[in-house]
Amino acid sequence: MTRTPRTRATMPRVAAASLAVLLSATALTGCAGDPPKAQPEPSASGPALATEQSDSVLAEINTVLAAASEARDPAQLAGRLTGPALAVRTSQLQVAATRDNNDLVTDLPDSYQQIIIPTTESWPRTAYAITVVTDELQPPRLLALRQNSARDNYMLWAWVQLQPGVQMPAFADRTFGSDELAPDDASLRFTPQDAVNQYADLLANGSESAFVDNFEPADDDQFRTFMASWISAQQQALQGDRVNGTYTITVAPMDDTPVLAVRTADGGAMVMAALTTSEQMEAMEGATLTPQTKTAQALLQGQNPNNRLSAGYVDMIALFVPAAGSSAPVRLLGYSHVQTSASVG
Repeated sequence: MTRTPRTRATMPRVAAASLAVLLSATALTGCAGDPPKAQPEPSASGPALATEQSDSVLAEINTVLAAASEARDPAQLAGRLTGPALAVRTSQLQVAATRDNNDLVTDLPDSYQQIIIPTTESWPRTAYAITVVTDELQPPRLLALRQNSARDNYMLWAWVQLQPGVQMPAFADRTFGSDELAPDDASLRFTPQDAVNQYADLLANGSESAFVDNFEPADDDQFRTFMASWISAQQQALQGDRVNGTYTITVAPMDDTPVLAVRTADGGAMVMAALTTSEQMEAMEGATLTPQTKTAQALLQGQNPNNRLSAGYVDMIALFVPAAGSSAPVRLLGYSHVQTSASVG
């Protein structure tokens, strides 16, 4: 299915002497609600991954994550991370090595309150896991585990941090399995791909987006609230008489990356996808745009600040999309927003 064009929002020409670039991940606070209990009809095909297998897969992934973090060595992620998760973790470990500090590496709890198993008999296939709230009050995270073929390992494909107090949809019991849906599945209010395309537009354009009425109010969506605040702060930071600058942000589905969807008990779907966010800032000649976050400083090591500054982020999102015929809005379940690149000039 053809994706919608990239979305672009350009701010007025304004001015400033320096500019802060977003920290690698925005922390969420509070705890997500427990996943609801479901009593769906069992799938005829049964689960594609046994309970013991899913537990073993998660344990092996956690072992790899721990070893790679201890060594700050992205090469150790091979074979157990893929897709956007690999891109984000690789960048985080590179930043950790540059800073000689792991405090910006996302902590993924290794205990789980729910496993969501696919029923598909073909490949690729995806399973999901929801972590518990830890003793250190780490909020729950939703993980997507992807297997490309029968001979491949399940690999960590993406993770998101669930919104505080989020009401998760119900899924089939893991002994029955849940149906996977194609990106163009028409049994939903919007196809999974269309929902992701619309959400990308919403992040960039906020209340000016043509799709704003298809989603829950912005006050109930932490990612949209954050992005609106961030864009506004960037614009204000560029105001002044000493620099005549511009700020542009672009949000789009990640190239060559699938949109994943799994059926919920009510006929809707949980959708996971990866987006790329790009920022470009340019001031008048002689001005200096200086990054002020630890991640940006590490990514820009060896580059001399000047009047141009660009930043790239990998965004992992999880949405709930209602069934076809429903007027209920699409809801954000969770997200991860991590800076993975920065450049000057």
